[in-house]
Amino acid sequence: MKKRFLAALMAVGMMATALVGCGSSDNEGQESTTGTQAEQKDNVVASSVAVVQILDALGVEMVGVPTSSYELPESVKDATRIGNPMAPDMEVIASLEPTVVVSVDTLSEDLKSQFDSIGAESFFVNLSSYEGLKTSIKELGERFGVKSEADEIISGFESKEADIAKLTEGKEAPSVLIIFGASGSFMVASEDTYVGDLVKRVGGDNVIKDAPASFSPVDMEYLANQNPDYILFMAHANPEESLAAFKQEFETNVAWQSFDAVKNDKVIALETGYFGMSANLQAVEAMEKLADILYGEN
Repeated sequence: MKKRFLAALMAVGMMATALVGCGSSDNEGQESTTGTQAEQKDNVVASSVAVVQILDALGVEMVGVPTSSYELPESVKDATRIGNPMAPDMEVIASLEPTVVVSVDTLSEDLKSQFDSIGAESFFVNLSSYEGLKTSIKELGERFGVKSEADEIISGFESKEADIAKLTEGKEAPSVLIIFGASGSFMVASEDTYVGDLVKRVGGDNVIKDAPASFSPVDMEYLANQNPDYILFMAHANPEESLAAFKQEFETNVAWQSFDAVKNDKVIALETGYFGMSANLQAVEAMEKLADILYGEN
């Protein structure tokens, strides 16, 4: 009887060992599967040109990008066009089965619920200022596992900041008016806009202060009283059309002729590749260009 008991006990022990072995094997399989899932790449859709440029520089692949007249990186030549950044085609985006859609936070109120409805993660970045750009690059680097690439981009920016500061050191701050044009209509831009932020960083004194919004209607009487040293024009949407309308405005509206900036030929159309609604990777070069405009021989 005792021998039978010992034999049974040994059998139970062997079964338990076998079960533990099976359990260990199953866990290893689960860990392997989980690891594989973690390594699977995101299906990324970028809904603004600036975001596309940043993700491209970070080496993040994209399956969907906005339809735009601006030139996009070679890496997204085969990516699906999702339509206007302000109102992307959600059916097209859904067809791409994205795991994450990256956009700018100024559109989060309009777009987040739409991205949620197709089961995609929303990742909104702040591209309204130079500091926002640097923070966004860092956040995207962490989100997509490319932190070293993000650190390298930011380091490149910061190495040039001191050089730009030297260009403006000891210089008298010129007064500046920034006009924003789109499809023939014009508004003035405050320091809370991206271009306004860049002007401030190179020492320019924006004549639009304490504005209730980033962009405000043109008030000719107020602007004439401010009489800015420089008038900078930034185009949006259809740059060539906006620039043509801007030139016509200054040629046909005699009110502008009393401005010192007009008399002294200090009305400058900013290059659209460097100066837009959102911060982009050309931010440092844009500041260098502004420093040259405001303090160089011109």
